[in-house]
Amino acid sequence: MVTVMFRSSSRSWDVGRLGATLAVVAMLTAACGQARAAAPPDPEFTSGERAEPTVVETPLPSEGDIVLPDDVESGDTGTDDAGDEFDVADMVVLDDAGNASPNLSGWSAFDAAMQRRLGINQASSVAVMIDGEVVHAGAYGVRVAGGDAVETTDRFRIASISKTITAIVTMQLVEDGLLTLDDPVGQVLIDHLKLASPDADVAPTTVRELLSHTAGFPQHEGTFFSNGATSCTDAAIKGLSSGVNSGSGYRYSNMSYCVLGILIEAVTGQAYERVVEDRLLEPLGIEGMRFTSTYELGPDEVSHYPTPNRNFMEVLGAAGSWNATPTDLVRIMNSIDHATPGWKAISEETARSMRFRIDTGQQPGGYGLGLINYENDTFGHTGTIQNTHAMLLRQPDGITWAVTVAGGTPSESGNLRSIVRSALAEAFG
Repeated sequence: MVTVMFRSSSRSWDVGRLGATLAVVAMLTAACGQARAAAPPDPEFTSGERAEPTVVETPLPSEGDIVLPDDVESGDTGTDDAGDEFDVADMVVLDDAGNASPNLSGWSAFDAAMQRRLGINQASSVAVMIDGEVVHAGAYGVRVAGGDAVETTDRFRIASISKTITAIVTMQLVEDGLLTLDDPVGQVLIDHLKLASPDADVAPTTVRELLSHTAGFPQHEGTFFSNGATSCTDAAIKGLSSGVNSGSGYRYSNMSYCVLGILIEAVTGQAYERVVEDRLLEPLGIEGMRFTSTYELGPDEVSHYPTPNRNFMEVLGAAGSWNATPTDLVRIMNSIDHATPGWKAISEETARSMRFRIDTGQQPGGYGLGLINYENDTFGHTGTIQNTHAMLLRQPDGITWAVTVAGGTPSESGNLRSIVRSALAEAFG
């Protein structure tokens, strides 16, 4: 496990001494990365092997397999965390001269609390950012059963947090004039996919409706999780050809974001992954994030132990196929947080518009445009697929955190919020 600590730039600490500390941290991190590269573990599955898709009559997926955020309709996780109090200033310590150093005992207590709450029989990882700088990263468990310990540079399936990534890039295209939020785009999709018999409600579909899950798609659980399609393109053709119910209001559906990924390809002439790489990941200095198949496992990726005969990762596409580290995720969130330093993917006005929900008078609440709003001016996204739980959250106290889990605990991804907050309270309360 590698734990990386930085300081927050908004505090008046000695920059020179901190720079020396960061140089040491960088050398240690680089040394660890070289060790991993020299002897990568054997993957559990053959890299590049794809699940054999079959269209058979299988039971609908269990609740744990469906990629649904917790209580996105109301934006309330049902967790009262008002009693979880902690002091952000306690996350570092200052000596008499005002020089900053990591609060090692505090973060050690945080790691212990996280591991105790998440359990030792599964893999998990966490990153915490304050005012735009990563102050802590931790990893727990093993990458593959009986294998090496998880490191903070290992990537997990992030499931529906992929939607926030897709939304950010979509909003970049809106700013650049390649898309608009409210002009119909259905015909673009019809032409791009060469649909012979599209549903009548497809043509007037707008980008805002796709981003906010109000385009009228059903949830399509069987399409995405029971071998009902061979790819996102196949799923989109099925979804756009029947069952669209425009004007039906909010209904969370992976189809909306699968279709958005295809729309991005249609208007840019590039593969969706390439657009995300060029427009978001490369400017942030993020390397190694990629789409993965259901059974593919690279040397720096954590197994989520899928059962046989599944192909959901191949089908979700822009709705849920990315893998990432928690550190990657907090950096992505920081790219739309204009209260912090660092490169920003979109303007402040556009970033704020991602929190608006079209059916609540343009007020932040519930599901916005690729972001879930929670109480107390907190926002982010969750992700859930088989044996995978993830959460990315921006809090009003300047803390942004991300947690990724390969295992069954917690039973609901939204519960990661109370787990992190209680661990912070235990360590820094």
